[in-house]
Amino acid sequence: MKIKRSGQKQSIPHILTSLRLVVLPFLIYSFFLDMNIIVYFLFLFSIGTDLMDGFIARKLGVSSKSGAFFDTIVDFLFIYGLFMAFIVKGFYPAWIFILLVFVFEQFILTSLYSERVMYDPIGRYLGSLLFGGIGLTLLFPEKLVYNIVTIGIVVSTAISLCSRLAYFLFNKSKN
Repeated sequence: MKIKRSGQKQSIPHILTSLRLVVLPFLIYSFFLDMNIIVYFLFLFSIGTDLMDGFIARKLGVSSKSGAFFDTIVDFLFIYGLFMAFIVKGFYPAWIFILLVFVFEQFILTSLYSERVMYDPIGRYLGSLLFGGIGLTLLFPEKLVYNIVTIGIVVSTAISLCSRLAYFLFNKSKN
């Protein structure tokens, strides 16, 4: 089936991105009921939609700043939801959620300040690192993994912040 209208083309990546929000409550519910196979399936499905939405948007030539923001917002809502579930189960301390909110706010503010959605060398991988931390937590629910993921979040957040600051300082000095 060939898609003829541009509006239909644009909706495909948005639908894929939206599926992560639809899946999230079911994933969290399954997580609290210790339905591990369902949790793994829903998590892998969510990762798949995250990979496919951007790929399809680029292939169809419908990438946009609003689409990138929507994808990022959905990613962080997904990450927030799962980390809140982890916090409720006692896997992570509550302050980790504050750090995740800070990371997202940092992204939004710096992206709004720049003329395009800004991905710094570290920050653009931060979402992947957080998804990886979620995957590790789901697969290996052990204290050692929680500690490693917590350290990873703290270190990558600090590096991302420094990277964004350096980007703005360097670009400001060029103008």
